[in-house]
Amino acid sequence: MSETDFMWLNEHGPELFNQYHGKWIAVRNGEVIGLGDTASSAAQQARQKAPEGDFILEAVDEEADVIYAGLGLAS
Repeated sequence: MSETDFMWLNEHGPELFNQYHGKWIAVRNGEVIGLGDTASSAAQQARQKAPEGDFILEAVDEEADVIYAGLGLAS
């Protein structure tokens, strides 16, 4: 997880909203590495693609501004 990823999320907000509205995404190194209807499912995908690293989880919703960084959510 890095400050760069937070900046990437901010810069790509409209694009991410159009593509992933209503979903949870996991981001690492400026790339969506997990996607799901729940934070847990997005985190599970992200852990499969990047088991050694942290990632940022975000709810892609016009009313939510929720970012979870480096969460170790239970599978």
